[in-house]
Amino acid sequence: MVLEPGYAPSARQMKSIRPLLRSVLLLAILCLGLALRLMPWDQNRFLEDEALYAYWGLQIATGADPMLDEEPVDKPPLFPYTLALSYLLFSAPPDPSPGPGTAPTRAGHDAWQPTESPARLPSLLASLAGIALLFALGRALYKDDRVGLLAALLLALSPFDILFASTAFTDPLMTAFVLGALLAAAGRRLAIAGLLAGLAAATKQQGLLFLPLVAILGLYATVDRPRWSNRTWTSWLGFGLGFVAVAAGVLWWDSARLQEPGFWEQGLVSYGGLGPAQPQGLIQRAVAWLQLVGSFWPSAWFNTLLLCAIPLWLIGSLFVRRIPRPGRFDLLLSIFVAGYLLLHWLVRFQIWDRYLLPMVPLVALLAARAFISLGDALPGGTWQRLYTALLDIVIIASLFGPLAMTTRSELPLGGDHGAYDGIDEIAAYMRVQAPPDSVLYHYWLGYHHRFYLYGAPLRLHWYPDLDDLTNDSFVYRREPRYIAMPSWRDSTPAAAALDEAGVTLELVHETTRRDGTVSFRLYRLEGPDVP
Repeated sequence: MVLEPGYAPSARQMKSIRPLLRSVLLLAILCLGLALRLMPWDQNRFLEDEALYAYWGLQIATGADPMLDEEPVDKPPLFPYTLALSYLLFSAPPDPSPGPGTAPTRAGHDAWQPTESPARLPSLLASLAGIALLFALGRALYKDDRVGLLAALLLALSPFDILFASTAFTDPLMTAFVLGALLAAAGRRLAIAGLLAGLAAATKQQGLLFLPLVAILGLYATVDRPRWSNRTWTSWLGFGLGFVAVAAGVLWWDSARLQEPGFWEQGLVSYGGLGPAQPQGLIQRAVAWLQLVGSFWPSAWFNTLLLCAIPLWLIGSLFVRRIPRPGRFDLLLSIFVAGYLLLHWLVRFQIWDRYLLPMVPLVALLAARAFISLGDALPGGTWQRLYTALLDIVIIASLFGPLAMTTRSELPLGGDHGAYDGIDEIAAYMRVQAPPDSVLYHYWLGYHHRFYLYGAPLRLHWYPDLDDLTNDSFVYRREPRYIAMPSWRDSTPAAAALDEAGVTLELVHETTRRDGTVSFRLYRLEGPDVP
C-alpha cells in the first residue's frame, strides 16, 4: 500500500492503535515469545554443525586460534565471532595450550567444561529481535498497527521459529539481519539497509539470496518521489557502500587466514557441490519441502485457515471495494517466497528445515495482511473488533496443541531431539575418570568431542578406517584408551576388528535418552597383551 506511487491512505485505511495500547500489546507478544522460547531451551544437546560452530567460538574466545587458521571453515566469519563474544561475556573459557592433534589442554581439566547456553544466546536474541522487527516492518509498509501486531504474534507462536531460538545455527541471526535490512529499506534508510544486508551475508552465504528483495523494496520506497534527486542517488550510493564495507571485511578476513581454501570454496566442498535436482526425485523433493512449510505452524486447522484466507483476500479484493487490494510489496513478497521455494526445490539443496527459517516471518507478514484485509470488509468498528478477537482466539486455539509439544521439544524441528542425549555425560565422565593424556577414539562424534571436551588433556583420534583404529590402539597400547559408540550406529565392525587385534572392550559408562533407550556406550580398550 505505502509503496504505490502517489498513494495516500484514507482515514479509514490508516489503522493505528493508541500508542500506549500498541506498546502494551507488543510487549505482551514479546514476553509470550520469550516464555515459549525458554521452555525448550536446555532440553537438547547440539547437532554436529552446532557443536562445530560453538567450538569455533571457543577457539576465538580463548585465543587458541583467533583467525581459525587451523580450521577448514565453510561459513563467513560473523557468526563464529558472535559466538566468541557470547562466550567472553557469559562464560569463563580457559586459557588453553593446544597440542598437536589434540583438544587444548588445561591443568585441572575437570574444573571447567563449556556449556551450550552462550552459543544459543545469539539465536534467542535474534529470534526476539525478529518479532519486534516484523512488527515494525508491517507497520511501516502498510501504515497499519494491526498488520504489524498480528504478524508479530504469528511469528511469536511459530513452533518452527521457537525451536530454532534454542539452537546454535547461523540461520536465526541471518534472518534477523534480513528483517532489519527490509525495515531500513522500507524507511528509505538505504545505507543502513545495505549494511544490514551485508551482515546477513556475512553470517551465512544464503544471505545473498535476500539482497535483491532488499534492493527492490528500497527501489519501491523511493520510486514515488517526483524525481531522482541528488539525495536519492546519495542514498543508493550509501546502500552500495554499506554492503561493500561488510563484504570487504569478510574478504580481508578470508584472505588473511592461513587455511586454504577460503570459506566460499570450502562451503562448496563440504556441501558436495550444487546442481540441478534429479528429475526422478522432484516429486519427493516437492512433498518434503511443502511438509516443512506446513511445519511453520504445524496445525491442520491453522494451515487450512491460512490457505483459505489468502486466496479469498486476493479474489475478494477484486470485487469488494472495502477489501484492500494487494500492493506492490504484497506481490513482491509472494513472488520472492515462491521463487525461494522453487530454487530450493529445483536445485540440489539438502532438504534441511533451517533453510526455510527466513521464510517464516515473510509468510507471517502475508498471512497477517490477508487476515486483516478480510476483516476490513466487515461493516463498522464493532464487527471488526469482534472479528479480530475471534481471529486471535482461533489462532491460539488451533496452535495450542503444537505449542504444547514445542515446549516439550517433541516436534522434529530445529536442533537435536534425543539422538545425542548423554553426550555431555560422556564428556563429564572422561574429564573426571580418564587419566590425563588418555586417547579417545572417534569416527562419528568428532565435532561433539571437540566442543564438550574442550580444554581436557586428552588425545582425540579420528580413525578413517578400521586398520587405522587397530594400528593406533596397538601402538598406544600402554596408554589409557577409550571409544564411545552411539547406539544409532553399527559398532559391530569396529568391535570385531579390535577383538581380532587382541583388544577387548570394557564397558565403563552408558547413557540413556529421554525415552529410556540407550544413547551411548563408553568403552575402555584393554590389551593386547604383548610380552
